[in-house]
Amino acid sequence: MRQPVLTSLIGLRDRVGDRLILLRLDRPDGTRGYMLRVGTGSVFLSAGDLDRLSTVIRLELASANQFRFFARAIWLLILCALVWLLTSAVTGPLFAYPWSN
Repeated sequence: MRQPVLTSLIGLRDRVGDRLILLRLDRPDGTRGYMLRVGTGSVFLSAGDLDRLSTVIRLELASANQFRFFARAIWLLILCALVWLLTSAVTGPLFAYPWSN
């Protein structure tokens, strides 16, 4: 009887020092399973579970990127306003209305 074969797919370490390992388990009957280990805990996943987990991770990363984009856009607007204020303080107004002297 053949033994199940473990193949390591991902091995990461987070800031705290916990290890995240994703293993593929090839069973003797030809089916595949996946084992996710985080720190000292582990959970078995099917291919469908892994697909749903992948979707959740992608959505979370996309929402984090949108927040980062808006935060950078706000900082850029603040920087532009400060540059405009500094240049107008040094050179005077950069534009004049026709009715102003």
